[in-house]
Formats: sequence, structure tokens, C-alpha cells
Amino acid sequence: MKKNRPGSSPNVIWDKRRNPTKHVSDRLGIERWQLREALHKIKARSNLGATDRVIIYDDGNIADEDGQVVGNINDEI
Repeated sequence: MKKNRPGSSPNVIWDKRRNPTKHVSDRLGIERWQLREALHKIKARSNLGATDRVIIYDDGNIADEDGQVVGNINDEI
């Protein structure tokens, strides 16, 4: 996974309502099934539904529509 420069902000790599594409898992350096499973865990723990939009950052953070970080992909794999 590409690391951000120290002091730089993570970049949004997905913010759509549909399922993330292979591009997202590639940017995170993981398999697509790992991304899918991690997202399901994070959404369930955060009381988000399957159709709720999340924002995925290139550091693995997942935020809800309000921008509140609710988990990190890397903590789930």
C-alpha cells in the first residue's frame, strides 16, 4: 500500500454508494474479497447498512457519510 508522506492527509479513493471496485483493493494492497469482508465487519459494528455509503481513504480508514472514521480496513485483515 502506498504510504502518505508524514504530515500529509490521506486521500479519498472511494466515496460511491455501490461496491468498491478492484482499483480500491489494489490501492490498499489487498485482495478484493479481503476488502469486502472487512467492509462488512466495519459496517455491521458501526450500525451501517449494506447500502450506506462509506468513504475509503488510501490509509485504510473508513468514514461514514458525515466523515466520522468508523474503522480501518487494515485492522480487519
